[in-house]
Amino acid sequence: MNIRKTALILSEMQNDYLHADGAYGRAHIRLPNNRAVIEQLIKVTNAFRENGGKIITVNFSLICDKDNKPLISEELKQDCPFLTRGDFQIGRWGHQLVEELAPADYAINKISESCFHMTHLEWLLRKLGVDTLIFGGLMTNEGLASSLRDAQNRSFKTILLQDGSGSFSIASQEAALRSLSFVTEISTCTDVCGKIQQLTY
Repeated sequence: MNIRKTALILSEMQNDYLHADGAYGRAHIRLPNNRAVIEQLIKVTNAFRENGGKIITVNFSLICDKDNKPLISEELKQDCPFLTRGDFQIGRWGHQLVEELAPADYAINKISESCFHMTHLEWLLRKLGVDTLIFGGLMTNEGLASSLRDAQNRSFKTILLQDGSGSFSIASQEAALRSLSFVTEISTCTDVCGKIQQLTY
């Protein structure tokens, strides 16, 4: 791994998911170990900043119509009926990367599960000369899984941070990690930080 050619992808680590005043917090829906995930990712983001790596936040986004009403799919309405005007809206506090991990070097806004689908992420990575992606964040069984498979199809080397990722249930997180072990290398935040500190370039 060459840190200069490596990017840390922070997927959906947003206030609306994680903060008590965000959309999910107001609905009393919490990641079982959200504090632990944030604290582990702090270590990795610090290591990237100190050693010249690139940090990219990928933020789930709801697009609004001309009346500033969010355009929410029927499936998402069914799964998350509490979402309302202003939630996950680009430019608002809830849409932003949580303060503990900010700032990122680059921000990508996505509207579907994969961070590659209908975004400029691949273009950015190619321009930056990145060939290795380290993924952390939310929805291991959904967004991260889709993103990792898309990254593999695009010939990026990938690493998933086992303790730097989470789902909204422990069972779904464990199942996702088992499934993704056939797709990507899986490592801990401590191990990745140790590799970064040992790098010479």
